Amino acid sequence: MENLREAIDRPAIREMAPKAGVAAVVLVAVIAGVGFLIYKRRRRQTLMQRVQDALPEMDDLRATLKRPLRRAVKIL
Repeated sequence: MENLREAIDRPAIREMAPKAGVAAVVLVAVIAGVGFLIYKRRRRQTLMQRVQDALPEMDDLRATLKRPLRRAVKIL
């Protein structure tokens, strides 16, 4: 045990610790990012989200109906 302690000196461990910490943080961030992307991809959309995605944009719909509605209002 004493030989092991002599072989591993404390200053060398202290120099390596910050680099290992940064590497660990980067590794955890990458794993969390990949996990989040997989979760988002596999999450099923609700019925309301699927209906909204299937319908045309409201601005486009409003633009196509605006002129005929104005004509109908002028007639009435």
